[in-house]
Amino acid sequence: MSTPAVTKRLSTRGKPSARSRGRAARVVVLAGERMGETFTLPQVRTTIGRGVTADIRINDEGISRTHAAVFFEDDVYYLTDAGSTNGTYANGERVDRHPLLEGDRIQLGAACILRFTYEDEGGGDPRMMFESALRDPQTGLFSENYFKNRLEGDVASALRHGKPLALVMVDVDGFDELLAARGDAVASASLRALGRTVRGITREADVLARHGRAGFGLVCRDADAMRAARAAARISRTVADSDLSSDGGEAISLTVSIGVADLATLRAPTAQALVEAAEKALLVAQRGGPGRIEIYDPEGDPTHHV
Repeated sequence: MSTPAVTKRLSTRGKPSARSRGRAARVVVLAGERMGETFTLPQVRTTIGRGVTADIRINDEGISRTHAAVFFEDDVYYLTDAGSTNGTYANGERVDRHPLLEGDRIQLGAACILRFTYEDEGGGDPRMMFESALRDPQTGLFSENYFKNRLEGDVASALRHGKPLALVMVDVDGFDELLAARGDAVASASLRALGRTVRGITREADVLARHGRAGFGLVCRDADAMRAARAAARISRTVADSDLSSDGGEAISLTVSIGVADLATLRAPTAQALVEAAEKALLVAQRGGPGRIEIYDPEGDPTHHV
């Protein structure tokens, strides 16, 4: 007979301070399919789950139809489990009922993580602040951490709904030589300019993020290898035809090598396997010469040139 899970019935922590009372509360999705979204919590019972009747609907793996609920009582917001299959966690502990404090992390299912927070007293938009924290300071694109978490969610969603998903890995050719010849300031400025250029020609539905020292990852939703390869070719052409201005106005000419991988072609369709496949294709592209694009093919070399 299996031992039942031990759950934390009630936290022994104190109630929120007077500073938090009367202020609007929110949850911000830190990881999962709806990563980056913010939901305001009214002072009534708010249900969270994947069912159509849930007040906050999150359709991630392992989340029950009505998974958890948040309610307001005696100046305190409480998190409660709603009889979920996989449990509700607060700050790493499984809970049945838990008084929420600023910064508490809530985990539902396999990958969904929420952060509980009170509205900023200055009226700032928490979503804007959250997005700012997810940006890579050097390029202005999404950070590598965001890329990893978002890719996990997008892969899970694509597998669940039977939709295509592809990954494009972009790396600057000769970046080390540029750094040695022109210095860190010019090299960094070239990455910023490149990021702006690539972001301007990608679909709104796709996610462009920093990846590696001199590269970017582009998550192409609802796209197979051929569609992603067309996006890669557009990126390659645009970069090669552009004079990217550094912060001081100096024109920089760059080319990029690109690797493409399609989730549907992988024997083990996971986010990590998709990254590894795209990186293998990128490595072949880099060895073949500047400005080259390769698509990962597990039955081939393992890539073929676009």
